[in-house]
Amino acid sequence: MSSLLPAIQLFHYRWSVPTVARLYRDGPQRVARLQEAFNAARDTLADTIRRLELAGVLCREPAPRGAICSLTPAGQAVGASCIEAVEAVVAMDLVQLALKKWPMLVLVAAGRGASRFNQLRAELPGITPRALTLALKDLQAAGLIERTVEHTYPPSSLYRLTPRGLELFPVMDRLCRAAEAAVAL
Repeated sequence: MSSLLPAIQLFHYRWSVPTVARLYRDGPQRVARLQEAFNAARDTLADTIRRLELAGVLCREPAPRGAICSLTPAGQAVGASCIEAVEAVVAMDLVQLALKKWPMLVLVAAGRGASRFNQLRAELPGITPRALTLALKDLQAAGLIERTVEHTYPPSSLYRLTPRGLELFPVMDRLCRAAEAAVAL
């Protein structure tokens, strides 16, 4: 099982995947145009761009009417996977869920075999117990993960992907694997 740390580092911010997808599809863009396209708060998008820049995924070049963002070779390496992920999320009507920090990463960890709370937590460095609990509840509400309580002492819960979750998993897993390969560049 490969590490999810590169995906966490690259795509942990709200607009990361849509930004990379748009730059891959449409080429270099001004920050203002990205903000308009996503209807995103200026500070949130600026923080996302700064984090992607620090991760080596994109670069900003000064221009007369505002900075222009373009993808680096690492950004190009994950671009196609970002487009695929955005399209899948839109098709499944999961945009609001996917824009949260942890749910898609929790889905990947569960799809890769983590089935207990502590296993999921171990696969996701930096996630707090509260954030994991909220992500699992969101995934359950969206019909992507189901929870089964084992009748042992003490009782324990198992999490597994539903058929709908299994449909989304390969797309998100490819994105995480592309992030791992891009970090290696």
